[in-house]
Amino acid sequence: MTSANFLIWIHVLAMSAYFGAQFGVLYMLLPVAEQAADESQRRAALITGFKFYNPFTIAMLGIVVITGAMRLTDVKAEMKFDYFARIFAALSFKLMLAFLLIFIQTYITFGLAFRIGRQEEVAAHGDGEPFTVERLNSILSRIRAMIWVTIFLTAAVIFVSLTFMKRAVSETANASADARVVPAIEQIATRVLDSVSLYARPNSEVTIQAMVSTPNTIPGSSFSIAY
Repeated sequence: MTSANFLIWIHVLAMSAYFGAQFGVLYMLLPVAEQAADESQRRAALITGFKFYNPFTIAMLGIVVITGAMRLTDVKAEMKFDYFARIFAALSFKLMLAFLLIFIQTYITFGLAFRIGRQEEVAAHGDGEPFTVERLNSILSRIRAMIWVTIFLTAAVIFVSLTFMKRAVSETANASADARVVPAIEQIATRVLDSVSLYARPNSEVTIQAMVSTPNTIPGSSFSIAY
């Protein structure tokens, strides 16, 4: 496996893990918390789940960004001056979606989910009151809505990667292959023409050697007359 393929696999696995974590919150963590026997158990389930969810999603997005940037550097090196003409528009759209996704996920992690556990710690130390049930339900509603937004943004990023970006990179690869084939054909044609022109000149060294190796003797002349 080449380094480029390894980066692609890590990129895809990290994106898949992040995508799955979003559905995990919607269809596992939140339903389990709602089935808790009382409010304290509900909050404990939410805090435990978000303690894993918060760093995990940020780490997966970090891996996606790093591996994507490393792979993009290789693509830019292959395209050289064709980079802006071929993939700049599609890449700009993809990066806009990706950074919007990161911004919203950061808001979910630090602006909403982290505050639930933090406020419970503050209340436990006697420095404040815990969130009321209404306030907690409001935060969970915003988390649910923002997670759906990240799911649609992730799907949009994947769609752009599999269509516009893939098409642009494929066209560039084909153009690069054609650019390597055409000079090779031209070089072969030049050598053939040089060889033909060399044989066509009567006083050239190649022509003289050919005449010596296969002389054109006419019957009744040269050595045939002498003998």
